[in-house]
Amino acid sequence: MKLLIVDDQPTVIEGILVGVNWERLTVEQKFTAHNIFEAKDVIQAHPVDILLCDIEMPMGSGLELYEWVLEQGYPIKCIFLTSHSEFSYAQKAIHLQGFDYLLQPVTYREIEESLQKAIDRITMDAIVKNYYDYALDLKKREKETLGSVLREYLLGLRRDVKEVARYLSLLSYEIEEDSLCNIVMIQLLEAEGERWENNLLQYTIDNIWSELLMAEADRIVVVSMDSEHFILLYRKQGDMFNIKPAMLKFIKTGEQLFQCKIALYPGGIATFPQLPGKVKDLNKRCRQNVVKKDGILEDDSNETIELDYLAPDCNKWAQYIKDGYYDLLKQEACGYLDRLMRNGKMNDEVLRRFHQDYIYLFLDAIRNYKYGKSGIGIEGENDYNYEALMNSYTSVARMKSLIVFTLNYLKTMYDQVDASQSRMDEILNYIHKNIQKNITRKDVAEAVYLNPEYLSRLFRKEKGMKLSDYILQEKMNIAKLMLETTDFSVSIIASKVGYSNFSHFAQSFKRLFGVSPSEIKQNLT
Repeated sequence: MKLLIVDDQPTVIEGILVGVNWERLTVEQKFTAHNIFEAKDVIQAHPVDILLCDIEMPMGSGLELYEWVLEQGYPIKCIFLTSHSEFSYAQKAIHLQGFDYLLQPVTYREIEESLQKAIDRITMDAIVKNYYDYALDLKKREKETLGSVLREYLLGLRRDVKEVARYLSLLSYEIEEDSLCNIVMIQLLEAEGERWENNLLQYTIDNIWSELLMAEADRIVVVSMDSEHFILLYRKQGDMFNIKPAMLKFIKTGEQLFQCKIALYPGGIATFPQLPGKVKDLNKRCRQNVVKKDGILEDDSNETIELDYLAPDCNKWAQYIKDGYYDLLKQEACGYLDRLMRNGKMNDEVLRRFHQDYIYLFLDAIRNYKYGKSGIGIEGENDYNYEALMNSYTSVARMKSLIVFTLNYLKTMYDQVDASQSRMDEILNYIHKNIQKNITRKDVAEAVYLNPEYLSRLFRKEKGMKLSDYILQEKMNIAKLMLETTDFSVSIIASKVGYSNFSHFAQSFKRLFGVSPSEIKQNLT
């Protein structure tokens, strides 16, 4: 325990420090202060458990100090020690829920006993809190396990109904095979702000429904299927009741709290063995809601109409990409989706097929750039979120986001390709103009303002060979051409491609072409 003694009279503090039998008390540290300002500094700097405080002090009363302690939320027990018997002091101390109120003159033994009571209370409070936290943790774990078992059962991963029911009964969720459950799918649509952590989402949704259905239903459970979909299971009490008002209240509360639109899919009543089939149907209804309509969405499966997919002109769009008309393609692709929605021609199957066509268009554009004439890729081409790329067919909004992202990505790739090609042109021009010199990597790097190491990496990436090998190859090709078309001697030709050492030139030439320069000259004559 840590104790803070506050009194404006140093002799009083000294007397307490000397007079109290500290060996009988579990007080590890004792701090002192002579006014409330010093006391606040101590409290802010150290974890104080007990405050032994005078009331009447020149720079502020002990009552003011303890009021500040409570306002700041410090869990400190306060024992007031005063020589003034005014009723108003005692009344205020009681109002602040001070632990004890000692009126001087008081013996050190009485102070010691009051401190011991405070220590005992703090110890007991800690024990109770530990038990309470432990109970809460057990309850939380039990609910998490219950949710996990139900989730696996609802997804069809646990097929033995009796075994699941027995397991649930161990988690205080009694259910029989013929028990009737009401089921509702909750879908959180695209959030405007930052998405909540999933466990917190599930806990909050569970609490809201428990509050809304408290009077009409029992055994309310919310099961998290993923970060966007939750299943509400409840059993009604007595006669059937109308859940629609509760649904409307949940939507209003949830949209304000989670900062997103909400869709609810009532699934009706089912026996426990029928629930996995119900969830399968609800998942299908969710998938079909590609326009992300919100509110209460009743089952309209009997009204489902097969829609024909009229594919967009992907050849024209591919030409847009080649010509660099990215903004025009964005406008046309997003407009195509908007037109389908306006005309009632959009559903999950149509969007899925459009997604397939668009992904093929995008990947084909990447292949053309990566393996086309330039043979150039780009740095960081795997930076995109592959999962988001392949799953954007789940909503029109996500599909539009994919269109914008991929076209921006292609534009960036084009720009990098063009910039890289321009730099390569500079490098090659320098080499060809200075082929008669003994060119080194450092010479080229300085000429095009690049780091030598980066130059080597860039050249190998663009040309598929080392810079030094390319320079040698170009020199030897020019030398071979001059040997075959001019009357220059071998030594003159060697000097024209930057070699002062004839022997070195001849060795390099033969290593590349398999014959010596002299042999080529002889064959021509």
